[in-house]
Amino acid sequence: MKHGFAGVSFFLIVATCPLAFAQDHAAAMCYLPQPLPAGIDSLDANDAAVRITSDQVNLSDNQQAAFSGNVQIGYRDTLLLAPRANFSSAQQSMTADGGIDYFNNALHVSASRFNADLQQDSARLDEASYQFRLQAGRGYADELTASKQQIVLSNALFTTCPTTDNSWALHASEINIEADEGWGEARHAVFKIKNIPVLYLPYLTFPVNEQRRSGLLLPKFGSSQKSGLDVELPYYFNLAENYDLTLTPRYMSKRGSQLKSDFRYLTEQHQGNVQFEYLHSDNEKPGDFGSRYLSHISHLTDFTSELRASVDFTDISDDAYLSELGSDYSNQSDTQLLREASVSYFGEQVHSTIRAQGFEILGNYDKAYSALPEINITSAKPLALLPGVNFSWQAQYAHFRNDSADVTYADRVHIEPGLELPYITPALELTAQASLLYTYYQQNLTDNSGALTSTASRSVPKVRLHSKLNLEREYNWFGESGLQTFEPQVQYLYIPYRDQTAIGLYDTARLQDDYYGLFRINRYSGLDRINEANQLTVGWTTRFYDNVDNELFRFSLGQIFFLDEPTIQPDEPDDLSSTESMLAAELIWHWYQKWYFSSALQYDIDSEQVIKSNASLDYRAGDNSIFQLNHRYSRAVSGLQIRQLGVLGTVPVADNWQLIGAYYRDVTNNRMIDASFGVQYQSCCWAVRLVAKRQLQTDLDLPLGNFTNASQLDSSIGLQFVLKGFGDSAGFGVSDMLSNGIFTYRRPYLLTN
Repeated sequence: MKHGFAGVSFFLIVATCPLAFAQDHAAAMCYLPQPLPAGIDSLDANDAAVRITSDQVNLSDNQQAAFSGNVQIGYRDTLLLAPRANFSSAQQSMTADGGIDYFNNALHVSASRFNADLQQDSARLDEASYQFRLQAGRGYADELTASKQQIVLSNALFTTCPTTDNSWALHASEINIEADEGWGEARHAVFKIKNIPVLYLPYLTFPVNEQRRSGLLLPKFGSSQKSGLDVELPYYFNLAENYDLTLTPRYMSKRGSQLKSDFRYLTEQHQGNVQFEYLHSDNEKPGDFGSRYLSHISHLTDFTSELRASVDFTDISDDAYLSELGSDYSNQSDTQLLREASVSYFGEQVHSTIRAQGFEILGNYDKAYSALPEINITSAKPLALLPGVNFSWQAQYAHFRNDSADVTYADRVHIEPGLELPYITPALELTAQASLLYTYYQQNLTDNSGALTSTASRSVPKVRLHSKLNLEREYNWFGESGLQTFEPQVQYLYIPYRDQTAIGLYDTARLQDDYYGLFRINRYSGLDRINEANQLTVGWTTRFYDNVDNELFRFSLGQIFFLDEPTIQPDEPDDLSSTESMLAAELIWHWYQKWYFSSALQYDIDSEQVIKSNASLDYRAGDNSIFQLNHRYSRAVSGLQIRQLGVLGTVPVADNWQLIGAYYRDVTNNRMIDASFGVQYQSCCWAVRLVAKRQLQTDLDLPLGNFTNASQLDSSIGLQFVLKGFGDSAGFGVSDMLSNGIFTYRRPYLLTN
């Protein structure tokens, strides 16, 4: 579930909306719970006895008592400290003056005078300065009345700032705080920033903790070349404890008015959300373009511990919706939308899944096949045929459809039984596997089907031998002891050649050959292509740990050696070739305190070409001090070479002030891709952020080959403001801001044990 956040706006109600709450760490560090006086451990609400201690006491007719000198009065969950006090047994009342301190489980109040009605469990304090004991919130009132149900303040001030900070405050003729509910109501309220009035509201409700309630959420303001002035005013409906709704009117000066909705629900068995965005007419696209919309549903049901169902579906009115209007649920540069529904069963003997899956491809890309349906059945655990010999199996049926393809629909049946002989010890792992892959196709052909046939079958045996050794030794560098591991592994894989040109491509793509990918059995996703293999894969990993088992360094290197040269499939697309003799390396190094370096390389030995590479230098001293320099290269992505260089980070420049920036450049085409710069101020009780961005504006109508050169840049500026303590402020962290561009910030690779 996402987190909402709330703040003050030019409206009447302020609300919070998270179904699962996030701790505001900055506010938590600013505010510390207020302790009880020395010698008082706790207040017991069930203790109905009135307990009074003082230096002196005068009794009158056993009905009234006058106390003086270090008076302490305890009753239920209240404690009163005063220089003098009077108690009436007949009237069950109590008074104190001369400068008193009043405590209960929620409040600490300093006041000039105190009056209590013990029968009603209520108390009134005059000229009261109050402080919430367990959460941020303080203020002053001419008169404070406290009962078990609520706290009422007259001519009052309320703020969540610390005692030394008067950045903002709410002044009202009356403030009513429901202590158990965590909500306050203010009448004739004036917001002041640095004692300067900025807003008058005749009536206002606000949260004093993270409990949910209907009302307006923090508005969002921005401006861009695509949309002009962009304003969103979310309104949150707390419909029930386990479901809610957020409606967000959005105004774009260039495009018009849009309505966004987000419905969330959560039960013991079900959880999910439904979103809908609707723009009746787009001023930038007049005429017959029509309305524009986005709909999304994600749902998960656990019927039992064995049976689960899920749905993930997104639909949009036009291919340019995401790039032009944006969305909270998809990235502006996305080129496909997932549509999937599945039911899974996890039994003791069999695991099975029935899935309907498809992708809506946006722009000038070939449409993808949908699986309607796909049924997978696998053995839940190996069956021991003989001591040390395990039998397992898997099977699949899939029906593929694509009305725009040469093969409009196809059926595929796949069966794969296998034997395994494992030998596993802490130091040595040996595994021998043998299986038979049988696949049968029925394909509906057209005149452009080429070498494809209406029926096709393929039987492929597969043999895999894999071994891994785990070695370790202690080391001592410059007086620091530690542990080094060395983990070599060898794999032999045999799969004979099969001519597969009669089989279409329905769910198959070439997988990435990173270090761990070198040891895959098949270098393709899906089942439409099974690569030939008579190959040996050799690799090793070494790790260094310090004396408390923190991993400091990891390096992996591996290569595939072909014992027989693979046969190139006739008419095979270039991006599906599996003939590269790949060398892959990965490095992760925590080289100094908070500095990390990571890198990966994939290199084709035969063609002497780098296939992919990436490198990242990271510094992370905390959420407010981040730096990353990164580079990525790929020889072919949809036929295009990708070479990008990026730098991003945030640095504190003064107390509570942050500078935030990111810049990415397309080195191949010598142009900027994404740039942003922001300044942020964040104190214990309020925060503000101003961010300017300039990034590629995706145009999916362009031919694929011209996309990089022809795309235009879009500029935007946004302002975000929040009063902390007036609801949840999740989403205001520095890492969150760095994740809002085309390229999201990713934490450095954390070395693990």
